[in-house]
Amino acid sequence: MQPTPRRTEPGALRPFVEPLEVAEPMVHANLTLAPLRGEGRRRIDYLLAAQAMAAGVFTVTEIDEAGSVPELLALNTSQQMVLLLDGEELVGAKQNRILNTSVMLPPGSRTRIPVSCVERGRWRHVSPTFGVGGYSPARLRARKSRQVTASLRQRGRAESDQAAVWNDVEEHLAALGAPSPTRAMRDGLERRRDSLGAYLKALPYPQGARGVVAAINGRFAAADVFDKPETLEAVWPRLVTGYAVDALSRPRKAPPAFSPAAAEVLLEHVGEVECVRFPGIGLGEDWRFEAEDIVGQALIVGGECVHLSVFPSSEASSPVGRGGRIAPPSQRRRRRRGPPDEVV
Repeated sequence: MQPTPRRTEPGALRPFVEPLEVAEPMVHANLTLAPLRGEGRRRIDYLLAAQAMAAGVFTVTEIDEAGSVPELLALNTSQQMVLLLDGEELVGAKQNRILNTSVMLPPGSRTRIPVSCVERGRWRHVSPTFGVGGYSPARLRARKSRQVTASLRQRGRAESDQAAVWNDVEEHLAALGAPSPTRAMRDGLERRRDSLGAYLKALPYPQGARGVVAAINGRFAAADVFDKPETLEAVWPRLVTGYAVDALSRPRKAPPAFSPAAAEVLLEHVGEVECVRFPGIGLGEDWRFEAEDIVGQALIVGGECVHLSVFPSSEASSPVGRGGRIAPPSQRRRRRRGPPDEVV
């Protein structure tokens, strides 16, 4: 029997975002990144998937010889937890995939993990195991987030709309002018490596940051917050490349200013939302939220928010208006929401 989704009290994410301080934004072309600094509530000891793979203590494979598009098998033989991130790409085996949600796997575990295919034209082994690849564009992650939330509500499974994900990949390849024989998202990144590299060179990791708010043409595109700076520093090149893919895909305009104040109001808004709690894959809980103008998810493990992702609720509806302004709290509180689920 499907368990009834349970809501947190409003403001459940506030303890995780209140300590964050917005630093001066960095800008390259039409992409603005506002770094977020501040101490987390506690430090969680884990390995990132790439680190664990390099150490030879973590492997990801197809679930069996036949394979299954929406699932992979993760084997953690280490004595530490291993973190895989929402939107992270896994390359190899029968076709490249991306994670449907952030996942924390316990030591000595064997777990099926939910994924989406980002290489439509291949279904054959090129390697026995997967390696860690790039990071999904924010627009793809935002759409997938809404799909996965709907699937969790309806079926209790972190599944995407695979056809829609393929369409998103096709759109990005077309926008980047990067044809791919197997229609692989990875090929688009490889073919535009020089352009994407210019973003990385101009936007180096800001020391001490553990989160970032991204805006394209002055409009909010995504925010990612981690429990500690070491995680953001390790994933920074891939994460920024994902933001840059969206920036390259959109007509460049002289962007209106995206100020630290705009990022601060966004964080305040995140701190107000109610979340629906679902069991995490492996450890912890997967908290999902859908407000009028933002959507997202948070992986909560051991009382700490290990990874928080926030996106506009749709491309036409963003909390960032003209000039990079975000609707102030007084306006948002006047908007009535529908009846909540059970409050816990």
